[in-house]
Amino acid sequence: MNEQKMTKSSKYVYAMSGIGRDMMYALYANFLIVFLTDALGVENWQLISIGTIIAIARVWDAINDPMMGTIVDNTKSRFGKFKPWILIGAISSAIVFYFLFQDLGLSGTAFVVVFGILYVLSGMTFTMNDISYWSMYPSFTTDPKERESIGALARIFASVGMFLTIALVPIIYQNFGGGPKQAFSIIALVICVIFVISQVMVFFFVKQPKNKITQSDNKKTTLLDMVKIIFKNDQLVVIIVAIFLFNVGYFITTALGIYFFNYDFNKYGGAEFTMFSAILAVSQLTALGIFPALMKRISRKKLYLIAIAMITVGYILFMSVGYLLPMNMVFIGLAGLILFSGQGFIQVLVLVMLADTIEYGQWKLGTRNESIVFAINPFVTKLATAVQTFVVTMTLAFSGLNEKVIKPLTDAKAANPNLSTEDARALISSNVTESMLLSLRSAMIIIPLLLILISYVIYRWKYKIDAKMYQEITDDLLKRIDQNESV
Repeated sequence: MNEQKMTKSSKYVYAMSGIGRDMMYALYANFLIVFLTDALGVENWQLISIGTIIAIARVWDAINDPMMGTIVDNTKSRFGKFKPWILIGAISSAIVFYFLFQDLGLSGTAFVVVFGILYVLSGMTFTMNDISYWSMYPSFTTDPKERESIGALARIFASVGMFLTIALVPIIYQNFGGGPKQAFSIIALVICVIFVISQVMVFFFVKQPKNKITQSDNKKTTLLDMVKIIFKNDQLVVIIVAIFLFNVGYFITTALGIYFFNYDFNKYGGAEFTMFSAILAVSQLTALGIFPALMKRISRKKLYLIAIAMITVGYILFMSVGYLLPMNMVFIGLAGLILFSGQGFIQVLVLVMLADTIEYGQWKLGTRNESIVFAINPFVTKLATAVQTFVVTMTLAFSGLNEKVIKPLTDAKAANPNLSTEDARALISSNVTESMLLSLRSAMIIIPLLLILISYVIYRWKYKIDAKMYQEITDDLLKRIDQNESV
């Protein structure tokens, strides 16, 4: 297919930079609400207000993503169209993210207003990096196998970064001698520095190979063109709807996971959540590692079905723990192993299917727009996070967990930063009720499972790009390009 191969050094620098990116995003996505409840001890009205602000901001941020994609696609510089925004977005977002995890000494309405401003800025600045980073990926190759290999490698390192954060942050903030506030301040600084360094590496050391299809000339894209590109690419629309529902479910589960271990399993301050994160890491990394080999033997649709079946079994096991099965790490770990292995397969499947819609759109509409199409990934992620945050904050507030369990513990930790693990668990046990735990478990497991099953039905019903169709598309695109060059 008349294209250069991506060098190994560029491939690994690009993939490994995902460690820093996902460390920061995991802190932001999984622990911002935890910081507010467990470190600052916000009241219910503040928590509900913040949840609403985050949901609205995420909707705006999602709308902003395709707009940023249009800006990136229209960028011309001696560093290309992706790298300038990768670097600008990394530096600016790291600064804002750091301040989000600081106690600025504000209270009441002033605290909520300043938080809202910082949160909106965090989304807009990270978008610059996120859109340009991921839309750079499909520009490396149009070879399906090479694309699957690069995508799997990138997701492996991104997962490593995410799991480092998820596994270590709870132990650090729950056991840090200076208390949760100081712990989160230091954690945020370290992670933001790692993030910036990783993106500087991409800027200087990743080289894009030449390719007739990916580097074909494009006309300037307007905002109206952006809307047409999205909605006239029917396969892109299918992916948007399916992965939105999947992400909402998955994100709700991961966001409520720390609350499950702290208040349902009642292992606050212990190593159980870290053990679970290690199981989660092994399962996802194994799934990502064997993904390219599986693609040589079975179709994407068959692997998607297997992954959904695994996720369903994992959720059923998780819901049964404490009711039908013993509440211990053996069954919790088994549920996580099955659930997150399936989720790991779907992570890469979505990435490569989204990349394939770029050539489909180029073939159908006559224009190639990596950044606009790959803006859909963070677009969907942010919309899903908006719903997730709303569900999580409402669950904590209306179940009674926040004011009757979490806030008393936060106040006790503020009064005595050296509060023992035994005293913390005793305080939790004396305040928690069965109805609180059932509300938590239902929001964490039942709602997500239903959403994920619906997403699968939509994917199987409407997505039609398979290996044969993709080969026909790329062959036809090369013919068009060769014909234009000969004119």
